[in-house]
Amino acid sequence: MVTELDVNRWIMKAIDNPKILSRDEIMVTEVAAPCLRRSYYNRVRGSLPSPSEFLKSIGNDVHLKLQEVLRNEGCDTEVSVNIELDGFRLRGRIDALCEELGEKVVLEFKTANEIPERPYDSHVMQIQAYLLMLKLRKGYLIYLSRTNGRVKVFKILRDNKAVKKLVERARQLYNALTDLKSPAAEKGPWCSDCPFLHICNRLK
Repeated sequence: MVTELDVNRWIMKAIDNPKILSRDEIMVTEVAAPCLRRSYYNRVRGSLPSPSEFLKSIGNDVHLKLQEVLRNEGCDTEVSVNIELDGFRLRGRIDALCEELGEKVVLEFKTANEIPERPYDSHVMQIQAYLLMLKLRKGYLIYLSRTNGRVKVFKILRDNKAVKKLVERARQLYNALTDLKSPAAEKGPWCSDCPFLHICNRLK
C-alpha cells in the first residue's frame, strides 16, 4: 500500500536525491541545522516536506546553471567530502571548489527571498565543515534572491572555535542516533513549520 510517507520520500528524492545513511554517518546539513532534534527525527521517523523544503527545489535550476558555468571556468562542482570523527563519519557535498590565486576555495550557493545582512549561522557552519574536511583556509557564501535577482557574497575564513562547535554538534547527533534518545529542542522561528512540533510539545 502506498502511503503519504512513501510519496513524501519520492518527492524528497526528486528534490535532493538523498542516500540512506547508517547511524555512523552524519551529514553536514544535519549538524548545521538550527535544531538537532529535528535532524534526529528526520532520520528516525521521516517526515512530510515542509513548505520551506519545497521552496528549496526552486533554486535547483539556478544551481545547475551556475555549476555548468563554474565547470567551464575550471572548478569542480558537487564535490563529495567526508571526514572520520572518532567513531562516526561526517559527510557533505560542496557546491563548487575553485582556485583563487593558487589557493583552493569553497563556494556555497543559497537561494532566498530576501538577502540577509549577515550570513545565517547554519550556512556559516556548513562552510566551516567543508574547510575542516579539506584543510582549507577560506570559502565564500553566496546568496541569490529569488524575488529581485540580488546577489551578495560573504567571505568566510576558517574559525577553529566554530569548527569545535560543529564537531560537538555532530557528536551530539551521533550519540542521539546511537542511543535512540532525541537531543534537546532548539527553539526558534524554524519551529513554526517543523513537522515534529507536536512531538516536541509533548516532551516539554
